[in-house]
Amino acid sequence: MKENILGLAGILIGNLLQIFIFLNGVFYLFISLCSVLMLKKTGEKSRGSGKKFAILVPAHNEESVIAYFLESAVKTNYPAELRDIYVISDHSSDGTLEIAKRYPVSVFDFSEKDKRPGKAAALNRAASLILQKNYDALCYFDADSLVHPEFLNYMCGHLNAGRKVIQGRQVSKNPKEGWLARILSVGQIISNRFFQKPKSLLGFSATFHGKGICLSREIAAEHPWDEDCLTEDLELQMRLIRNGIKIHWGEHAVVYDEQPLNLKQYFKRTIRWTRGSLDTARKHLKGLIAAFLKTGDPKILEAALYCANVYRLSLIGLTAIFIYFRLDGFNFLVWLYHLIPGSELLFKLLFFSPLFFVPFIILVIDRVEPDLLLAYFLQPVLGLLRIPTFVAGVFKNRINWDRTDHGSRVAISDLVNPVREKGRFAVTAGGSGPQAGTPDFTPNRSRGLL
Repeated sequence: MKENILGLAGILIGNLLQIFIFLNGVFYLFISLCSVLMLKKTGEKSRGSGKKFAILVPAHNEESVIAYFLESAVKTNYPAELRDIYVISDHSSDGTLEIAKRYPVSVFDFSEKDKRPGKAAALNRAASLILQKNYDALCYFDADSLVHPEFLNYMCGHLNAGRKVIQGRQVSKNPKEGWLARILSVGQIISNRFFQKPKSLLGFSATFHGKGICLSREIAAEHPWDEDCLTEDLELQMRLIRNGIKIHWGEHAVVYDEQPLNLKQYFKRTIRWTRGSLDTARKHLKGLIAAFLKTGDPKILEAALYCANVYRLSLIGLTAIFIYFRLDGFNFLVWLYHLIPGSELLFKLLFFSPLFFVPFIILVIDRVEPDLLLAYFLQPVLGLLRIPTFVAGVFKNRINWDRTDHGSRVAISDLVNPVREKGRFAVTAGGSGPQAGTPDFTPNRSRGLL
């Protein structure tokens, strides 16, 4: 009797896991397919003026890239009197401070040995001082990122529309610097097209990327960064959504991001992300579920699913074990498999082939360069690397932030070129064509950028 009860419990748990995996996949597949149906739709495109911004960039030993960021920040096409730039040196021991002092920016030197190091701690210390001044919003970047000249104009448009939290569109700045950078760059394009954009158009919250984030003064003051989390951006994202605050996607507010140049950099970054994601899920997942059950807000449900996806490898592995030991019983996924037309595995795989080729066709329509199209087909390689990085992330300590070394020497002038044509201006990088009266910068496609 006891064995029968345990057997039934095993079948029930196994099938509940299978149903969750299936429904989770269907939900995000629906979001991705919506991007095809919304191919020609764009997000909020209005530009604004009048808001005063503080631009914050934390830096720890970033002498190799900080000058490129500052060059892009001081050249933004926004009134200088309405934006101030703050370099936050977090215990730097190289030439970061000396380089920053050459530019018209304010510099915080947080190098005291008795003060806590780390990105979030440095940002909180700086923000407590910056918020004493009269700013409408704070924008956060990393030292390896670059600011598009029209970034603040579009963020101002969002603020003028009453939005309080906005994530800019992240684009790779170095898609030509090796095949790893190419694979990650095309993955970023796919994320923007098939994840961020349809989520935004469907009314869900955007996903933070750690840079290109704009917080209104009130939000920045009420929600400081979590100094104990290795992914402070993801933690803040879940905390905001849990409190009913929507994160808007600024499709036309472009921020350029550096991709790792080698596997050592990639593993270091991804392992840190995994550890931080696990800690964020442990901290917020139950609260998100409770908030959804209380409010019925679909934005909170999506955030809970996204948060739970850090466990997907564990859940898939556990589900496979349940299926293996209960092949003689009912298994939801096995039942679905047999519903697919065809008796051979090859025919069943062909049934799903449009899910793989549709994104490729969209990339072709978007005029992605041939080497990036080829990199798209190498995406499964990184998928295989998720298993060892997940395991390493589980055992990573929470003390060391483990910054990623940066070295790409791409300048903003390599990515966008000023255009001065009477009666016409070109769209920002990633745009689909000319737009009268919009930005006066155009993408330099010689680097393979969208």
